[in-house]
Amino acid sequence: MGGRSKDKLYCAFENSYTACFAFDEDKLVGTGRAISDGEYHAGIYDVAVLPDYQGQGIGREIMQRLLNRLNVWRIILVADGDNQDFYRKLGFEVLENVMAKFNLQFLND
Repeated sequence: MGGRSKDKLYCAFENSYTACFAFDEDKLVGTGRAISDGEYHAGIYDVAVLPDYQGQGIGREIMQRLLNRLNVWRIILVADGDNQDFYRKLGFEVLENVMAKFNLQFLND
């Protein structure tokens, strides 16, 4: 999540339906959050684990905790091609009929 405004990230996590943080003592090493209507739909965002901590099950634990809190019909997420296998192991699949609109002007303002 490098390059993003600390204030905007704080606001995004604060306004989320649920969030999960992983720490190594006082050091934040992993994050994840979800937005949801609490009934039908949810989206998972900002799942990240510091490189030195990857491969230790932290990302999987963050995802499991988020998924356990999302008792809804459809859960979506955006995953880079390099990360899709990780999410497939958790039951996610690639969809053909998903669309998105990006307004990059709002990313870091």
